[in-house]
Amino acid sequence: MRVPLHPSSRRTYCPYKGQASTWSVDAGGRRHEDVAWSYEDPLPDGPPIAGFVAFWDERVDVYFDGVRRERPGSAISAALLDEFER
Repeated sequence: MRVPLHPSSRRTYCPYKGQASTWSVDAGGRRHEDVAWSYEDPLPDGPPIAGFVAFWDERVDVYFDGVRRERPGSAISAALLDEFER
């Protein structure tokens, strides 16, 4: 199933990769805000990541070979979840 991404107003910044855009999706009858991010124009010394989209494992169900992965449970993932639930 394909679910279209919608640009969000939130922006974040990484000193290594540059400014990231966040994306939302409509699924299950409602909009899920800021579940993914991308670097459309990463910094020159950053990795070649332009055009890729990453999803928050903390906010979406991730399946690998048909098996649902458990969500991360580290202090970092808790801090990220707290930051993006606002």
